[in-house]
Amino acid sequence: MNFFLESLVTLFLSLYYTLEALVLLVVPVRRKNVSGEIVLVSGAGSGIGRHLALEFARLHATLVLWDISEEGNKETARQAREKGASRVHTYICDCSKQTSVYEVADKVKKEVGDVSILINNAGIVTGKKFMESPDALLEKTMEVNSLAHFWTYKAFLPAMIASNHGHLVSIASTAGLFPVNGLA
Repeated sequence: MNFFLESLVTLFLSLYYTLEALVLLVVPVRRKNVSGEIVLVSGAGSGIGRHLALEFARLHATLVLWDISEEGNKETARQAREKGASRVHTYICDCSKQTSVYEVADKVKKEVGDVSILINNAGIVTGKKFMESPDALLEKTMEVNSLAHFWTYKAFLPAMIASNHGHLVSIASTAGLFPVNGLA
């Protein structure tokens, strides 16, 4: 009986979400206006972080770019200004260090204002097998890929809650759900 009920629910939900997808294919969802929003992107110096920053620049958001690489961060800022961003702020932040996250967060709040969209994108991929990875590298990976999210949330979420306005975005890999050989 339980199997029958679960199968029925699965069938119903599959049908519902298929119909919803078809409707959204024809009727576009109204996009949120992010012009003037303060958007913080960690790991903005390259890759996905840079692409996200450039998209928010095109939408005229105020950008706060965090990265451990000063050169990468400056290049992203330059490209963001070319895309139309009028306010771009760059900060060097080692997201593996709790003190760095909190110190830079305080600077951002004082110099720019309260962040309304926080995108946790910074991440480390070792490319090594678990047994070949030094303990220090495993610790750093956990600090950046997991703990840094909690630290940034603690730093910026209270202002979002107080203003009843804000968004938290966490960029993650499907490797967290499906094991991949060589990604310790």
